[in-house]
Order: sequence, then C-alpha cells, then structure tokens
Amino acid sequence: MVAAAAHNGRLRRPVIAALAALRAAVFPARCLHCRRLLPADSGGFEKPAPAGVDRDLLRPYFCSDCRAAVTPVESPLCPRCGIMFKSRAGADHLCGRCLEQAPSFNMARAALVYDRSAVDIIHCYKYKGKTRLAAPLGTILWRAFVRYWEGRPVDLVLPVPLHRRRLRRRGFNQSDLLLREWQTHSHPSAVPPMGAGVLARTRTAAPQAGLGRRERESNIRGVFTVRRPEQVDGRNILLVDDVITTGATAGECARVLLANGAARVDVLALARVI
Repeated sequence: MVAAAAHNGRLRRPVIAALAALRAAVFPARCLHCRRLLPADSGGFEKPAPAGVDRDLLRPYFCSDCRAAVTPVESPLCPRCGIMFKSRAGADHLCGRCLEQAPSFNMARAALVYDRSAVDIIHCYKYKGKTRLAAPLGTILWRAFVRYWEGRPVDLVLPVPLHRRRLRRRGFNQSDLLLREWQTHSHPSAVPPMGAGVLARTRTAAPQAGLGRRERESNIRGVFTVRRPEQVDGRNILLVDDVITTGATAGECARVLLANGAARVDVLALARVI
C-alpha cells in the first residue's frame, strides 16, 4: 500500500507541473500595480529564509521596478513616534512634534516608508481586494515586530478597529488579516495573545485626508471605546495598524486604552508617512 501511494505520488507530480505550466501560458502572472508580465518563476508566495530582503517577499506579485522603489524605515528616526528623518545623517533623536507634545503611546514603529510605491502596494491590498497580499505584508510586519520588540514585554496585540459599516463594505479589517499571518511564521508561543473585540470603533468620522495634525486629532476624538476593560487593565498593549499618517488615530486609541487601565501602549504599522 505504501509503495502504491509513493508510485501515485510520482505520477501526480509531472501532471501538476504540466497543469501549472499550462496555466502560466494561458494566464500569465502580471504585476498587480502596473500590469507588466512577471517572470515565469515568480510563482506563488513562499516563506523566505529569515535573512531574505523584504522586497523579495513581494516578488510573486509585483515587478522588479515596483518592488525596487519600496523603502524600509531605517535610522535616524524619532525614538518616540518612529518617523524617519529625511536627512540620513546623525543618530536617532526626538522630532519637533514629540518635543512639543508627546503622543499618548509610548513608542511607534513602522516597517516601510509610505511613499508612492508603498501607497500603490497597500492600496492593491486594502482597496482592490487583493487579500492574498496579507501573506507577504504580514511577514514584513512580523519582522518589524521581532526587530523592535524582541525582549520587550507585550501582553496583548490589538488591531485598530474599523466601524462596522466600513467593515461590511470592505469585507475585512486589513490590520486583522496581517496579524493572522503571524501564526504561520513562528511558533505559536512566540506570538503574543491577540484580542478580538476588545477595542471598538463606535462611530464614523469625517475623512482624515487633507486635515492637519490638530484637525485630525479633533476629528477622531471619541470614536473608539474599550469593550472589555478587564483584558486591558495592567497590560502592555501593542496596537497594530496598516499606515501611520500623523499618528492621530493611534494616539486616540492609546489614550482610550490608557484611560481604561493599560500599563503601556506601543504602536506598530506596516508603513509610516515621513
């Protein structure tokens, strides 16, 4: 019986390979952004070696030009809000905004710079329904977590919630999907507990686009609530979002969590505006 199964497996492999080649010939893979044809060996998503470059995670989905423009967040940056300084000289130091008024959260970090290339990639995922991008983007987010929070206590991870109407319209919470990928890249014991329904968005707000920092803070005030304060009390919390623009949304979430007894709130995002 074992020999028969092995024989059948050997017969199946060339058939599967032939079908994959036929599919690639009839439906060639294209860059999700610019629609350029991708090399035949781009294939599907595969977990890379730990030493892989983050851009390579996007190779099955985007052409070399679209990937090459992706910029990782690197020092020098603000150790509080995580914004990367445009000048690439010098050491990490507090930015002017954090010196003027420290945010509610303790520390924020992001994996990528939210420039034109990252906008295109994240918009494909977030607004065009390309949810298969949660696999590579979730891995990029996981690597940033390991990089910045290794050795730091994290008791609970919370995605920034969407209002129920927006969640119904989009069909998924982009931050929640990214977090689900973490379980596939590490032993479950290495992944902090994730809270479902702990933090909620109770009402919508006017669009944040085009608003300054102060206007964003005023606009977002009072839209979040903690529904399970017993899970927050005394905990070190990591708040996860897809993009940090001015930090107003993350700051309001942190303020509400701290008001409900959280010991500390940190923020991790896939991308950060500079």
